[in-house]
Amino acid sequence: MSSDVSEYTIGGVKIRFPCKAYPSQLAMMNAIVKGLNNRQHCLLESPTGSGKSLALLCSALSWQQSLYEKLVLTSSCEKKERKPESSPPCHCACHSRSKSNEAATSVDPAASCSSSNYETGSSVKPGSPLTNTGCKENETLASKLSAKKRLSVCNSENDDFQVDRKRIRPLETEQQVRKRHCFAKGVQMVDALEVYQQRKNGELVVHSERSVKTTTSAPRTSSGPCTECSCSSGKETDKDTSDAKKKENGDQSFIPKIYFGTRTHKQISQITRELKRTAYSSVPMTILSSRDYTCIHPVVSNSGSNRNEMCVELLEGKHGKSCLYYHGVHKVSEHHGLQSAHNMSQAWDIEDLVRLGKKLRACPYFAARELMVGADIVFCPYNYLLDPQIRESMDINLKGHVVILDEAHNIEDSARESVSYGVTENQLKAAQEELDFMVNNNIRQMDHGPLRAVCCSLTNWLRESSSQLVERGYETSCKVWSGKEMLPILYQMGITGITFPILQKHLATVLEKEEKISVLGREELIEIPVVSPATQIVLKGLFMVLLFLFKDNSRYADDYRVALQQTYAWMNESQPDVSETSALVTRPRHKRSLRQKTMVHVLNFWCLNPAVAFSDLSDVRTIVLTSGTLSPMDSFSSELGVKFSIQLEANHIIRNSQVWVGTVGAGPNQRKLCATFQHTETFEFQDEVGALLLSVCQTVGQGILCFLPSYKLLDKLKDRWMHTGLWRNLELVKTVIVEPQGGAKSDFDELLKIYYDAIKCKGERDGALLIAVCRGKVSEGLDFCDENARAVITIGIPFPNVKDLQVELKRKYNDQHKNTRGLLPGSQWYEIQAYRALNQALGRCIRHRNDWGALILVDDRFRNNPNKYITGELRKSFWEIPNINK
Repeated sequence: MSSDVSEYTIGGVKIRFPCKAYPSQLAMMNAIVKGLNNRQHCLLESPTGSGKSLALLCSALSWQQSLYEKLVLTSSCEKKERKPESSPPCHCACHSRSKSNEAATSVDPAASCSSSNYETGSSVKPGSPLTNTGCKENETLASKLSAKKRLSVCNSENDDFQVDRKRIRPLETEQQVRKRHCFAKGVQMVDALEVYQQRKNGELVVHSERSVKTTTSAPRTSSGPCTECSCSSGKETDKDTSDAKKKENGDQSFIPKIYFGTRTHKQISQITRELKRTAYSSVPMTILSSRDYTCIHPVVSNSGSNRNEMCVELLEGKHGKSCLYYHGVHKVSEHHGLQSAHNMSQAWDIEDLVRLGKKLRACPYFAARELMVGADIVFCPYNYLLDPQIRESMDINLKGHVVILDEAHNIEDSARESVSYGVTENQLKAAQEELDFMVNNNIRQMDHGPLRAVCCSLTNWLRESSSQLVERGYETSCKVWSGKEMLPILYQMGITGITFPILQKHLATVLEKEEKISVLGREELIEIPVVSPATQIVLKGLFMVLLFLFKDNSRYADDYRVALQQTYAWMNESQPDVSETSALVTRPRHKRSLRQKTMVHVLNFWCLNPAVAFSDLSDVRTIVLTSGTLSPMDSFSSELGVKFSIQLEANHIIRNSQVWVGTVGAGPNQRKLCATFQHTETFEFQDEVGALLLSVCQTVGQGILCFLPSYKLLDKLKDRWMHTGLWRNLELVKTVIVEPQGGAKSDFDELLKIYYDAIKCKGERDGALLIAVCRGKVSEGLDFCDENARAVITIGIPFPNVKDLQVELKRKYNDQHKNTRGLLPGSQWYEIQAYRALNQALGRCIRHRNDWGALILVDDRFRNNPNKYITGELRKSFWEIPNINK
């Protein structure tokens, strides 16, 4: 962070900004603070590259800090009014230090770099933004750890597989937690009167902007707090419970957490880098992530797609082995220890936690979850906040807290997906067989029996309904029921609004790994076998959609469509989903393993209304949705069922001369370019697009991005250009890279590295060409600033697949409810999906105030109504040219 920061007072909140804010950033911060103060939801559109991440972080964290300051002032006033108690004053080291800190603060509050720690009650948490501006305590690691922790650090633990005889247990006892929190630093009082004197009832006080020099105090040594007084009895693990009580009682001492969700882990890395630039970089934080990014176990991390199941099996000790790294979580599960003992006092990335976990042999996955308890801001992919199953597994309770969803242009799709579920016939059969085993072996028969009946009934109904399927395309057929039509079918299976809560209790019981029994008059816990993770996933997924079908007297039933689909897939012989009665056997020459073409039945419960997912967020204090491509914004309120009282469309920070936007309707050979399905199949179209792309590559230096509507078209063009020799001509001019469909993250990162290196290295070829797909990895959230993208070319208009069954059902659903719920007509919804995907791709260029580049939209359809597809800011620099030669 730079030593010079600017201060703004907005809505009574003092915001410290790492530089002079742009007008668009001031407008965003004003809207966010207003929404937070008034408990209103915000919908904010700010162009890519306008610094919206900094505005989001600084405004939200400064507002949170102001609550801490207000809490300190309130506590101080209450102490002054309170009569002195009869007990003698405490002369312990921590209180003495607290008094000296208060004295220092009263002399010169601006020059004091505090490191106080607020708990959500009336005490200060470690590393809270109010008190942490860079100070570090020189306390040794040993002084911060309990006896158990010191022992775990010193012990030589070389075996990665240790028997865990207690299975999953709490990481620390109450006594250990108490020991851990005796290291909390004393409260340092901060004079916050100036903040409240400048309150202007939500107005932006621009005249208060000034340059401020940040100060840091010399590190202080500490002998550690005493254990003789009540100051050592704070318990961080009780924080969530106390928070819930405070919310119920309307306690003003409750400080909301900030849950910051974005689309990908790559974007989270960018956000944390921005946080490091700010005055709030020492805020207690955590990053929730999947095991794919955080597992460091040498076997599990290299196991491919079944990491979750292997992790659970290790924790349960099913094979007599356990996870060493899980038992080391306590080494990195405290904010105080991270900031002082492990040199992570500034904002960190998930890779930093993984490196520390490897060093200390501590699991980063579970450490990040433990850190959530004391965190002021929690970063995660936004499906962690929308998906009810992930929220439950991660212990995320959003009630009363703040939710910020960045890059929220496709939040509607994510919300629908989070409350939808699909299961194959063979998955249902496997679950049924496992439940059979439990019942036959007299393991919780009363609970496993009803669950087995559910799977059995669904399997039988699925088999009977397969004769009613209607052909839709080559080797595909389906039948669709509405949610309301599905309710009588479920009733015949014995699944109703009355019986479903009973089934939920059965499921909760069978997932319990331990059970209390009475032995000789004493209660003891015994371990009970539970079904496999695969069966748990099936049952939890089914019960999640059934819950919404029955919720509030089946209020959301009409928002669901149940689709039974039949397709064919090639599967390995050893794969359990193979059905020998419906398989055509073949042995391809280039592969040794036997492959079978197998009929697959999938039962899908599709939610068509994203408001169903957002109904679980109704008790959130404030929701902030932001992106560079939210327009038209009216659709979000109707689609999400959320009233966005505060809406903003911020202006771009660049001049018109920095960007050239043009539509091209024909190529170098004067052939019309219209990327509809009929035209893209012709060689004339494919050759003309290739000639146009080569012409741009010969004209524009450094990096060029080219986006296509689909991977299918990308493969088709590549094959044609390989055949005609045009691909070779492109490679003579630039290094050509193609975005892969799927694949490992490491492979994708390696391709990006090749692209960046080709631009940096000046040789015979001038830069690189990256051919990608709209809605793919390259088009979403990646930063191609400066020479990495001097031009962005889009071929065609990226409409969703019109033949896709979900797209078809969604369009019909919107047409059905457009008058009653204010939804967009199906055709307009369909066009907006293309509009947002197109502008997301164009947004990879022009990433900061001094950036520049060209945006070339190739399709003759843009000539009719170009403003229909381009964001407002780009229309100012818009040009229409008949062909690329012009």
